[in-house]
Amino acid sequence: MSILEYLEKHLPNHKASSIVQYLAEAKCELKITKPRKTKRGDFRQSGNNLSISINHDTNSFRFLFTLVHEIAHLKTFLDNGNRVKPHGIEWKQNFQELFYELKMEEEFAKDQGLLLVVISELKAPKACSGVNLDVEKAFTPYDDVSGIYLDELPLGETFIFRGHRYQKLETRRTRVMCLNLTNKRKYTINKAALVEASE
Repeated sequence: MSILEYLEKHLPNHKASSIVQYLAEAKCELKITKPRKTKRGDFRQSGNNLSISINHDTNSFRFLFTLVHEIAHLKTFLDNGNRVKPHGIEWKQNFQELFYELKMEEEFAKDQGLLLVVISELKAPKACSGVNLDVEKAFTPYDDVSGIYLDELPLGETFIFRGHRYQKLETRRTRVMCLNLTNKRKYTINKAALVEASE
C-alpha cells in the first residue's frame, strides 16, 4: 500500500494528496511503523534526510492529530533549522496554523466533543498528546482497547500494566509514582495509561 493510499484511509482524497505533495516538496519521507510503546510518531533529521514516522495501530483521529504534530516539526525545522526548541513557540504556532490550513477541523467535526477538546489543546499544545489526559480520553473511545485510566484508580490500588503488577503510590502533574510488586522498584507511569484493575 502506498503512502497516498494509506492517507486516503483517514482523509478525503484531495487532502491526502495535498499532504503527500507537501511532504514531497519538503523531501520528507512518511513512514508507517509498527506500534511503539513510548511514542506515536516522530520527526527526524539526519544530514539531508528528513522523515516522519507514525504508528500504524492508531485510530484515524489520533493519526491525523499526530500527523499534523509531526508536520509542524518539519515546518519548524525547514524555517529555523535546529536554532529553536523542538516544542517552542515556533512549533506551537506552526501546529495551530497547519491544523486549520489542512482543514483538519472538518475531520474532527464528526465528533463535536472531540473537536472542542482538540481546539482547546491547540491553544497551548503539549509535546505529546498523551500528556494531556483530556486529549487522551477524547481519542481512546476510537481505539480497539479496554481498561481503566491509571489516573482514575484510587491511591493504594493495585493494577496490571504491560504484564506487570503495580501499586499506585503518588500522583504527580502528568505521571504517577508506582511500585512494581515483583521487583519492588518504583516507576513513574503516564497518568493517561490504560491499565487493568487487579483483583
